[in-house]
Amino acid sequence: MPPLSSDHIALPRLEHPKTGDVRVVRFMIVLGLLCMASFLFWFIDGDHMGYAPLYWLLTTALGFKLLRTLHEWYHYYSVSVPERPALKTAFTVDVFTTACPGEPHSMIIETLEAIQNIRYPHTTYLCDEGDDPVLKAACERLGVKHVTRTIKKDAKAGNVNNALQYATGDICLILDPDHVPAPEFLDEVLPFFENPQVGFVQVVQAYSNRKESLIAYGAAEQTYSFYGPMMMGMNSYGTVQAIGANCTFRRKALDSIGGHAAGLAEDMHTAMQLHAKGWKSVYVPKILTRGLVPATMSAYYKQQIKWARGTFELLFTVYPKLFRHFTWRQKIHYFTLPLYYLFGVFNLIDFAIPILALVLAEFPWYLPLGEFLLMFAPFFCISICIRHFTQRWFHEQNENGFHLFGGILRTGTWWVFCLGLVYSILRIRVPYIPTPKDDKPRNNYLLNLPNLAVCGISVGAIYYSQIEYGHLYSNPYVQMMALFALVNVTILGSIVLIGQEKWVHWFRVNFIQAPVLQPVLMPLRMLIWRTRHGFYGSIRYFALTLTMLSAVLSIGFMIEKYDTNHTVDFKAIKQMSAKYSHLLNAVFQNPN
Repeated sequence: MPPLSSDHIALPRLEHPKTGDVRVVRFMIVLGLLCMASFLFWFIDGDHMGYAPLYWLLTTALGFKLLRTLHEWYHYYSVSVPERPALKTAFTVDVFTTACPGEPHSMIIETLEAIQNIRYPHTTYLCDEGDDPVLKAACERLGVKHVTRTIKKDAKAGNVNNALQYATGDICLILDPDHVPAPEFLDEVLPFFENPQVGFVQVVQAYSNRKESLIAYGAAEQTYSFYGPMMMGMNSYGTVQAIGANCTFRRKALDSIGGHAAGLAEDMHTAMQLHAKGWKSVYVPKILTRGLVPATMSAYYKQQIKWARGTFELLFTVYPKLFRHFTWRQKIHYFTLPLYYLFGVFNLIDFAIPILALVLAEFPWYLPLGEFLLMFAPFFCISICIRHFTQRWFHEQNENGFHLFGGILRTGTWWVFCLGLVYSILRIRVPYIPTPKDDKPRNNYLLNLPNLAVCGISVGAIYYSQIEYGHLYSNPYVQMMALFALVNVTILGSIVLIGQEKWVHWFRVNFIQAPVLQPVLMPLRMLIWRTRHGFYGSIRYFALTLTMLSAVLSIGFMIEKYDTNHTVDFKAIKQMSAKYSHLLNAVFQNPN
C-alpha cells in the first residue's frame, strides 16, 4: 500500500500569532527592561547596603531571578509558528515506543493500539527491555514488531538504538509508552521534512492526568509556558528542544550522530548533537498526544534528580566540546537551559538570608519598606502582565493562571536540584530510571525532611530573635526578616502537607468528591473557575495599559529620587510615596 499524502486529508492550518500581538509583547518587554534597569539602579545604591555578606547574597539571588526573567522575555520576543508545506514525498516511517519491567501492561498496550491507529502508513516497534510475554502476545495481535536485547547499555537511548538496527524508514517517531498519539500525528509533522535540512520536529507534550493529584497539577503547570510561547520562541531562534516523547527524527540525521545520544537527559543530548551537525529543527505547537505527568512526590523527585543531574552533566562536559559548532543562538540556549536547576541553590540562599539576619541581628539592606514596594511594584506588575499576555499562546484555556502550585512545587524541590548539582560536580552516578507511571499515594516523611528542617530552623530563628533581641523586635527590619521567614515556612509547609498523599487523597475522596456534597460544591467550583479565568482574561486585556502605567510610575519615582535639580515636578508622586511609606512602616512597627 503506498503512503498516503496529507493532501488527501483536510488538515487545519496552524494558527500563527497575530502581528499586532507580537508587536505589543515586544513593546511591553522593552518597557519591562527599562523598569528592570530602574529598579536595579536603585537597588544597588550604596546607601542601601547593610551587612555586606547578606547584602551580596541577596543581590546574587535577585540577579539570578532577573536573569531567569530575561530568559523568558528573550523567548517571548520572537514567538512564531512554522508554515506547513504540502507533503509531496512518500516518506517511509517507523514508530518506536519502549517498555521497561514494572510498567503497566494496560498503559503500554493502549499506546500500541493508538499507534496502530495513526492514519499515515508506518511500521511500529516495541523496544521491550523485559522481553515480556504479555507484551509479545499483544504485539503479535496488533501487528507490532517486538524487539528486545540481551546486552543492556545506555538505558532508553540504547534501547531505541537497538531497534534502529532493524528499522529502515526515512523517518522515525519516538513515543514514550504513556503518550497516546492522535490518528493525525504523522500528517501534522511529516510535511516539515520536505525541507532536507530539517533533522527533527517536536510537538507539544500534554498530559491527561493533571487532576490526579496536587503533585500532578503542579508538575503540569510547570510545563505550560515552556510548551507555549517559549518553545515558539525557540522555533524562531533555531533552538527547538527535542523532548524524550513525541519527537520525530529524520533517520539520516540520527545516523549522522551515531544514533540517539545517551545520558540521563538523552533528549537534550540528542538535540545538541544534531544542532552541532547543522541540522535544523521545527516546533509544531499542537497537542497530538497526551501522556502522564508524575502524580506522586516520589515519582516527581526521581524525574527531577535525573533531569538535574543529566542537564548539568551536559553543561559541564558536552557543551564545551560542541560550543564552536553551535550558532550564537544555540550557544545561548544550551548554556542557559540547564541553569534552571540552579533554582535549588538560590532558593537555599532565600531561606538562609532571613534566618541569618534574625540570628545575627544584621540586615542585608536598610531602606523603608514602603520605598522598596514602590520601586519594586512596577517591575513586578509588568512581569505579571507580560506573562499573562503571552498566555494567549497557550494551548488550552485550563492552562491560564498564576501557576502557584507549579511555583510552590519547584521551591519545595530545592534540595533535589542541589543534589543534582553536587552529583554532577562529584561525578556521582545516578541510574536511569523511567519515571514511575503507577506510583501509589503515600505519606512522604523522609522526602519532606529537608523542607521540615528549613521550616523548623526558620521558626527557631524568629523565636531566638525575639528572646535574644527583644528590645529590637519593634525594629521594622527585624519584622521584615521575620515576615520573609514566615513566607518561606508557609511555602515549604504547603509542600510538606501536599506530600502527605494518603491524607490528601482521603480528604479529596471523602469531602471534595463526596456525592452528598456535589450539589453545593459543583456550582461553587464552576463559579470559582469562571471568576478565576475571567480575572486572567482581564489581566491579558489590560496588560498593555497596566504595563505603560507601571513604566511611567517606575521612571517617575527614579527621576524624583535622583533629580537633585527638581527640573521635573513630581510633587504628587513624592507625597504619595511618603504617605504609603509611612503607612506601611507604621503597620510593621505597630501590628495592632
